[in-house]
Amino acid sequence: MRIRLDGTRVELTDALFRLRLNFTVADVSRAYPDRARPRHWRIYLTTQPREGR
Repeated sequence: MRIRLDGTRVELTDALFRLRLNFTVADVSRAYPDRARPRHWRIYLTTQPREGR
């Protein structure tokens, strides 16, 4: 599953931590600046459900 996250660096770090509790994160892109909102970034993740859930 591909997921796009938008937010501040703190929000992205928190969301990534929480997603890793329930999903296996196979790939994380670099952070891209959001042109419309200063201090906001976006990252793209590739995830898989954890085994046994």
